[in-house]
Amino acid sequence: MNNEKRIRKTKKGLTGLETAIILIAFVIVASAFSFAVLNLGLFTTQKTGEVMQAGLEETLASIETAGAVVAKSSSGSITEIVVYIKSSVGKGEVDVRAGKLVITYRDKGTFKENIYPNNSTMTIVYQVTGDGDTVLEYGEVWAVKINVTQIPGADLDPNDVFSIEIKPPQGSHLKVERRLPPSFDPVMDLT
Repeated sequence: MNNEKRIRKTKKGLTGLETAIILIAFVIVASAFSFAVLNLGLFTTQKTGEVMQAGLEETLASIETAGAVVAKSSSGSITEIVVYIKSSVGKGEVDVRAGKLVITYRDKGTFKENIYPNNSTMTIVYQVTGDGDTVLEYGEVWAVKINVTQIPGADLDPNDVFSIEIKPPQGSHLKVERRLPPSFDPVMDLT
């Protein structure tokens, strides 16, 4: 009988040791799993923050028209279109240098992308009011002057519709779409 008690005690000790080992293994596995889940959660939170920041930057640098859209004509055809632009209230700065700002022209028979490349007289962007740099800032007014006669295939007749898209390097773009009047004057306000 004494031998039997000793064997039972030995088995109890061994069973307790096995249980402790299994418990420690579960704790280690659970901590590794929780670390992985926590790390993945932090990664996801970081990516969400980056996406939100990128979206915020996209909306921060938007432009809008600043008054009139003027069309000039000579001999019964449109020669140039001038769009005045400014920075939207509370928005960021916009780089308006050639190669940074993309301007697209479209009419009934013509679609021309990027009519504002470097060293081109097709489109001229100049500052009307401001501090003299190449950045459109709040409170400044710039003019986008498009020489329609230099756009291949551009032909605007009375009552035609044209559109100009001004796309800054960052932020939302500005689309200006206007209908020409039934008869042309030398200078026309298309507001």
